[in-house]
Amino acid sequence: MSVPTRGTARWLREAGIRPRKAWGQNFLVNPRVAGRLVEGWALEPGAAVCEIGAGAGSLTLPLLMRGARVVAVERDPALADLLQRRAQSECAAGELHVLAADILELDLPEIVGRIPEARAWFLTGNLPYAITTPILEWTGRHRERFVWASFMVQREYGERLIAAPGSRAYGSLSVWAAYRFAVRREHSVGPANFWPRPKVESVVLRLVPHPRPPVEVSGEAALERVVRAAFGQRRKVIGGALAHGLGLPRERVERALGEAGIGPRRRAEECGLAQFAALARALAAEPHATTPEAC
Repeated sequence: MSVPTRGTARWLREAGIRPRKAWGQNFLVNPRVAGRLVEGWALEPGAAVCEIGAGAGSLTLPLLMRGARVVAVERDPALADLLQRRAQSECAAGELHVLAADILELDLPEIVGRIPEARAWFLTGNLPYAITTPILEWTGRHRERFVWASFMVQREYGERLIAAPGSRAYGSLSVWAAYRFAVRREHSVGPANFWPRPKVESVVLRLVPHPRPPVEVSGEAALERVVRAAFGQRRKVIGGALAHGLGLPRERVERALGEAGIGPRRRAEECGLAQFAALARALAAEPHATTPEAC
């Protein structure tokens, strides 16, 4: 695979574009890292890719040069214009569709409609730190449309996504991710590869949507309410945290914990996805009582 003839840093400098701190912009400027990431994705020529936060094209150009068809979403109009000009200059034969828009305000048809014949889609991006969670939530809502997503995020945030029960990083985000995706670490990326240089390291994670939910629940909303309540007061044992967070009588919570096989003195960080699912089912099944969805 060839490399861009001019680097990202040079394109940004010549365009007079400075990173917006409020938008969490940290541009990947090391072409070797970008090339390694794209090579690792092993996309076939013609693959349809949606790139979130495309910036000045650090990942976009290598994707185009590999033969991918790219819908690049970039909310900064100046960067969207720069990306279009750069692609025309360095990879005119590639198929690029630039959407100058906020991904959180886009519906999926606005993206996939740019390449309507594509049946399989892939999702990539160097996510702005400030809005990583909303973008992940957007991805979760549309996960049935993507084969996988590969995102660069803050290392600490990535550790929370892949954390196992009992570990220091484990929390509600870990459970949220485990219900929707199989998540694994792909790469670590140091601060020196970005401009401006962040104070933290980054990791690239691969998120593969589960073909079917890994656990049985009465509804995603019920599971999420239970998980949020359980982790809402980490210093409390799970029985007290749930009673407080869901506004339910303690005796009802303890009956549900018993049905789920969870001791009332355990803490939320000791429980896995299957246990939270069993707990949500037990609470929803309580006769003549308010369900977690309505709490």
